[in-house]
Amino acid sequence: MIKNYIKIAWRYLQRHKLYSFINISGLAVGLAVCMLIMLYVAHELSFDSFHKNGKRIYALSETLSFGGNSVNCPSSSYVTGPQILQNDAKVEAYMRMYHPQNDAIVESVNMPGTKFGESKLQFADAGFFNFFTFKLSSGNAADVLSKPFSVVLSKAAAGKYFGNSNPVGKTLKIKTDSIAYTYQVTGIAENAPSNSTIDFDFLASASSLAAMPKSKAEMNRPGIGNGNFKTYLLLKQPADSAHLSRSMKQLLITQSQAFADQKIILTGLTDMHFKLNFGDSANIKYLKIFPLVAGLILLLALVNYMSLSTARSTLRSKEIGVRKVSGASRKSIASQFYVESALFAVLSFVLAYCICYFFKNAFLNVLQLKIDSSFLYNPVIIAAMLALLTLTILIAGSYPSIVLSAFNPVATLKGKTSRQTGGIAVRKVFTVLQFAISVALIICGIIIDRQLYYFRHTDTGLSRDNVVMVPIGKNFGKHYLSFKNDVQSISGISNVGTANYPMYKGYGMFSVEPKNKKDPQLSLRALTADADLVKTLDIQWKNKPATTIGVAKKIILNEAAVTKLNLSPVNAVGSYVDFGFDKFEVVGIMKDFAYSSLQSEIEPLGLFIIDNKIADWGTAGGCLFARIQPHTNVPSTIAAIQNLYKKYDQETPFNYIFMDDAFNAQYKAEDRLASIFGYFTIVTIFLASMGLFGLAAFTIEQRTKEIGIRKILGAGISSITKTLSADFLKLVLIAILIASPIAWWLMNSWLQGFAYRIHVQWWMFALAGGLAIFIAFITVSYQALRAAIANPVNSLRND
Repeated sequence: MIKNYIKIAWRYLQRHKLYSFINISGLAVGLAVCMLIMLYVAHELSFDSFHKNGKRIYALSETLSFGGNSVNCPSSSYVTGPQILQNDAKVEAYMRMYHPQNDAIVESVNMPGTKFGESKLQFADAGFFNFFTFKLSSGNAADVLSKPFSVVLSKAAAGKYFGNSNPVGKTLKIKTDSIAYTYQVTGIAENAPSNSTIDFDFLASASSLAAMPKSKAEMNRPGIGNGNFKTYLLLKQPADSAHLSRSMKQLLITQSQAFADQKIILTGLTDMHFKLNFGDSANIKYLKIFPLVAGLILLLALVNYMSLSTARSTLRSKEIGVRKVSGASRKSIASQFYVESALFAVLSFVLAYCICYFFKNAFLNVLQLKIDSSFLYNPVIIAAMLALLTLTILIAGSYPSIVLSAFNPVATLKGKTSRQTGGIAVRKVFTVLQFAISVALIICGIIIDRQLYYFRHTDTGLSRDNVVMVPIGKNFGKHYLSFKNDVQSISGISNVGTANYPMYKGYGMFSVEPKNKKDPQLSLRALTADADLVKTLDIQWKNKPATTIGVAKKIILNEAAVTKLNLSPVNAVGSYVDFGFDKFEVVGIMKDFAYSSLQSEIEPLGLFIIDNKIADWGTAGGCLFARIQPHTNVPSTIAAIQNLYKKYDQETPFNYIFMDDAFNAQYKAEDRLASIFGYFTIVTIFLASMGLFGLAAFTIEQRTKEIGIRKILGAGISSITKTLSADFLKLVLIAILIASPIAWWLMNSWLQGFAYRIHVQWWMFALAGGLAIFIAFITVSYQALRAAIANPVNSLRND
């Protein structure tokens, strides 16, 4: 019997190719979006779940009070782990990891003299591969990191430096300090999974650090607490974490009462991705929204499928009537349509999987996310896919089978199906819902786009255009000023300045005393720069220094600092800022400029200007800023800077970033949100249009005789088209009225998260509404025009 049902369904599909294609493809698009979102959500929720002891591993961090702010310190001293193990019996083991502040310099084996900067080098204790569950393809887990200057490579790094040859037993020169050391390769590890918070290409033995002067001093520092080593603790029971926090706090206080205000934080390894994501946390913001979006889009796709399945009910009415007269029960007819819907659902699912696979990389690129290809075949993903297919079959087949199997055989054989199929009110409600969602997304997309445009084009108090930033390492030594002067002499370079941090990439922080001692201490952001930086970046003065400012114990404040320090705007110059360890004279006031994201208000900033002649950037490190003149060949200018860089520093790979790119990078979360809203808007508009198409087909089919009578009475094609289209456009107008206040509320709440923001304006709603009306008109006009030009004789023949 089922075989016959499948044959009937297949014949119907072949006979009505256009409608079948629209129905299957519409459902497939909705399913594909659900699959992509499901893949993303499952991947984010699975972080670090592959570790055997993942539920018992906790990362240690501390929260310090600093200038009235809480500062999280994710790393501890070298001795913290051993002392905790000795002090608390509930701790089974510890693991310390150290990540160098600067990229490691690794010399190529195949190309002697060629060096690469590597950011994925970490040092770890000897038991790393027993503590965590990372797979070794070569080497013994207990021995690979047991000796100083041993290193384990990931498969990617092994291929990069040794090609197809086996690197185990061979050596690599790696520089993380002032000297390049020779490391022996002792093992090869599988590449870290994409759902791992711990990532590495080079894993060196922590005992190697004892031979490096700077690291050795850190390793020998007594006492537990803040340091440079990420410390993980393996507890005997996960429930012991609360006890351990109290025990550690007491240990800190015993060491010094100065730690009384510090908070100890133990974060489960499987929770680190969400709670301690200090890097890019943008994707986590979407984790709660995406499942809701997936469910909503799947609902719209299923509604469209059911709407289009029953829209052409009259084509099946006589078939159903004959079968009922011949003795078929309603149950058997319902079963037939359920099997038919199941076949269509399976075809849609297969097509959706192909769409998902094809667009997976594009979707992940929008999120700037990497997911291993093997994750698609994870048992959890396969189970979720099967559940999605089952749910689709159950829901998609329910409404058509119930509605179509309920036809009265006498009425259907007389051609009176239209009066009994019903469901128009339900269809109208869903059409309004679909277009309301589409309009709301269009409005949100417009507002997000305008906010991003505002960020990029508002006056930030700095001139960012054509400024290239080149990080300066410590290998320049005393030659930095020569390098700076050489860059200044390049044709096309107008100004060159220096600071200790690239703009938008960081700053120092000091705790200072406000003028009124009763007020809490203030966190003052600080940059150290030479006098040329002000001119290079076109920083504007509120009160320009009257004398040379490159003198010790002098500071320039921005307007926000003057306000927060309770200084008089008129008499601020000449006053002093108390840093606790010393006082600095205020010699100038800068106008506020954005040195970090515009999402927050401009914070107090101090600028320490040091004399160009005594500046020793080549020893301390910093960043060179070079302004390129308009109409200059930028690639050749960058090449000239690189050649000069190599002249003075042959060890460190040349790197640069344009200042406006660094500024824009602060808004990548909003960029992704805009892109995602754009794609989701396209999908919902597509589904809404298909839903409207189905409603139009269903409604016009019911009004066929009415249209025939109108034509006989003299109504023209334009009049009939206008009458039919107006009914559907009313639904779109209702959708616009519903969507507008909802979108306004959502976007107004979203904009409150930005200190500097646009104002929502009426034209944004008008544009979204006009676009929705235009799309609806195009969708309906085909059906309306087709009904208007039909021969009225055919529609009235039965009467």
